[in-house]
Amino acid sequence: MKFLDREYHPVIENYITGYTEEHLDSVERGTFEEVLVHDDDLRELVFSAKEGKKLLGMMKDIKAKEGFEERLNERITAIN
Repeated sequence: MKFLDREYHPVIENYITGYTEEHLDSVERGTFEEVLVHDDDLRELVFSAKEGKKLLGMMKDIKAKEGFEERLNERITAIN
């Protein structure tokens, strides 16, 4: 993944966030999508951000079995 090697200006990072969270108005969205057409690394980063956001959203519905935290704390205590 080449995009991990690049550093983007904070303004671009704000557009990535706004785009993935669907907070851009239609003009901003269209302009940003035009930029994505010409920048493969940025497009890949935005795609990864959208997928990551979707996966995190799915994880919020996952519940641990009852007593999980207690068992976890016991294992941590046993290791230390």
